Order: sequence, then structure tokens, then C-alpha cells
Amino acid sequence: MPSLTIYYLTLKITAPLIYFPNLTMTYTLLTLAVTTLVLLFWMYKLTCVCFFRPLSVWKEQKDPAFQLREATILSISTIKKDTYPLLEAEILFENFSGHPIQKKIRFRDGNPSLHRFKKDGKIQISLNPQKKPKNPVSIANRKHQVSIVFMLSCCFLTIAYVAGCYFLMGEAISRVALSPEYYEELFSNSPETSGTFIMAALMLIILFFLFKRLGFWETKEIRSQNWDLMYYGLGTVATVKEYQDTGALINDNPLVRFHYSYLDQKGQIIEGSDQKVIGKLDILGLPDMREVEIMYLPEDSRISRLAENIKSQGISDFIRNAFLFGLFIFSVILVVLFCRDIF
Repeated sequence: MPSLTIYYLTLKITAPLIYFPNLTMTYTLLTLAVTTLVLLFWMYKLTCVCFFRPLSVWKEQKDPAFQLREATILSISTIKKDTYPLLEAEILFENFSGHPIQKKIRFRDGNPSLHRFKKDGKIQISLNPQKKPKNPVSIANRKHQVSIVFMLSCCFLTIAYVAGCYFLMGEAISRVALSPEYYEELFSNSPETSGTFIMAALMLIILFFLFKRLGFWETKEIRSQNWDLMYYGLGTVATVKEYQDTGALINDNPLVRFHYSYLDQKGQIIEGSDQKVIGKLDILGLPDMREVEIMYLPEDSRISRLAENIKSQGISDFIRNAFLFGLFIFSVILVVLFCRDIF
């Protein structure tokens, strides 16, 4: 096995030397590498949508670990009218630690003629801890069917995508190997290696790290922590010790960091901090803000966040989707320009 591993690594390292003996082909190698990474990234995304999510639903049905809860409907509205209308309800229920929390969920009414879902009414929900860090809340006794047609369509789409990538990159490497000097000069003057295109790529990278630094782009660790706080945490009122302006503006509104202290269930005084956006009109009222609602983990009281930040994750999802859409447009333009140069 070690010898096979060394042989594989040696082959991967020496492959560029076999296909491209001229190591000064900077623009060619850079263009091929970037295009390959882009194609692999979207193949991963396609696989997640087509297979990972449906298979996870199938696994949950085979091995359920949910807990039943009775929830109160605080408000309900119809998102899409149909034979089975799509509803959005804000419900109040107890999490795994027995603390009452609110959450909005969407579901389809399988029998709308019964009018089962009304404001201030009761519904049975299930909480599945295995869905972490996804939404663990669903209507109880609802079967999630895995469509065979959908799975076959995904298989066909994935095979077509992989075959297209194989043909594109194989043809590109073959043509570059036959005329390396021609393609080096072509790629050096191509739009995808121009300053404008590189600046656009750098802007996407800068925006990613900026959103991540401000806390609007949740990493896996943060999403996991927020999930634990939401569904295992306990709520309490914390005393604000001080607040400070971070200097960042979100929609021309300042991002303020709060330093607070609170009493956990063991009677210990714990200190924590978190930040949130404050409206311009609310800045003058900050000195009068003596208390804030927070949630903390009973197993580790030092982990806490403002309850408002845990409940409202919409902005994070919106930024993530907007960023992926911009990245998709960027990828399409890159691949189209690459195909134009190769063919």
C-alpha cells in the first residue's frame, strides 16, 4: 500500500511535465487549474442536492430518533394555494431542555378541508436531533417520500455533467499538448486572465471573509453552536455591563457589541458578549438598555448568544444564497470563455 501511494503521488506530480514540458506556461496551467476547481465545486453541489439530502430523508425514516412535542400556533398564513396548500406557521414549543422557543416552519396541508391549522390551535410536531445542524422540526406523523423519478433524473443529470466535464477537460488538455505556445499566448490575452476578471474573483473572496468576520457567514462550528443553543439551550435575562461600537455598518446601521453577565442554573455568574445591528433611531436608547435576553448551554454556561441572533438566521441564509448565486454567474462566464478559447 505505501508503494502504491508513492506511485500515485509521483504520477500526479509528474503528469503536468508529461503533458506540458514547457514549465513557463503560467497562464495555461492557471486557467486549466481554475476551471477544473470550478467544475469540481459545482459537481459537489450537484451531488449534495441530488443524493445527500434525499438519502438523509430515507435514513431518518429507517432510523427515527425524534421526540414528540405539542406546539401552539401563534400565526399562520398560506404561501401557495394548491390542492395541498403550502402553509407557513409560527409555533411555540419546548426544546429538548424544556425551554419555550418560537420558530417558523413551512409544510403542506394534506387535507385542507378539515381546517386543522388555525391561530392559537395545537399541533403535534416532532424534534429529530439527528438532523443537526438542519431544521429538526416537522409535523408529526408525516411521511416524506423519496421520489424514484427524482432520483433517476438526478442520476441522469449527474452522469451528463461528469461526461461533459470529462470531455471538456480531456479535449482541452489534448489541444494544449499539441500547441502549447499557441494556447499560452491565447490564454495570456484571454478575458479570464485579465485584471478585471481577477479583480472580480478577489472581490468575491474579500466579501466572503468580510461576511465571515462580521458573523453573517456562519461556519459549520457556528451553525452547530447556534443549533445547540436553540434546541438544547436555556433562556435567561442578562445584565448589560457595557456596549461598544464595532465600527462596522450594515445597511447604514451600526453593529454594536454587548458585554453582559448572567446567572446560570447552577447559581454561577457568567460573563459573555455578542453583537447585533442597532437601528439609527435606537442608538440614543442604548444607555437605557440594562437587560437583554440570551440563551446559554446548560452543559457549558460560558457558551451564550443573544436570543434575537439565534432566532433570526434569515440574513445569514440570504447572504449565503446571494453569494452562491454570484459565484454561479461567475462560474458560468468563466466556463463559457474557456470553451470559446479551446474550441
